[in-house]
Amino acid sequence: MSERKPIESWLTDMDGVLIHEGVPIPGADAFIKKLRDSEKPFLVLTNNSIYTARDLHARLRRMGLDVPVENIWTSALATAKFLDDQRPGGTAYVIGEAGLTTALHDIGYVLTDHEPDYVVLGETRTYSFEAMTQAVRLIRGGARFIAT
Repeated sequence: MSERKPIESWLTDMDGVLIHEGVPIPGADAFIKKLRDSEKPFLVLTNNSIYTARDLHARLRRMGLDVPVENIWTSALATAKFLDDQRPGGTAYVIGEAGLTTALHDIGYVLTDHEPDYVVLGETRTYSFEAMTQAVRLIRGGARFIAT
């Protein structure tokens, strides 16, 4: 058996690993402290696109988990990075909340319902028939469809 290489960085999920239904999982605070003390790069990941990394930092801090903003990576940020790589400075029709719209604004995207390059579907508390109908029409009109 070969010798194991030293750990260079850490990735961990947030929901169900560090917190569950708004409550830290026992030992999560000690785990985050150990990651920070190790000075190795780490990211806390979430597939939730509703919140910005800044929002999540504040929420986690209230729960006793001190995760720096720059160590939080959301599906909204991943989607924005992907779209920026595919079509820098593009346009999008977005169904989603602040986490997603902020990530897209931050990469220079214009949010529009007129001939967008992409229709981007994220998580939201308020899906509407009208927004979904508009999304379908835009996709049928040539917009590419991306879901977080």
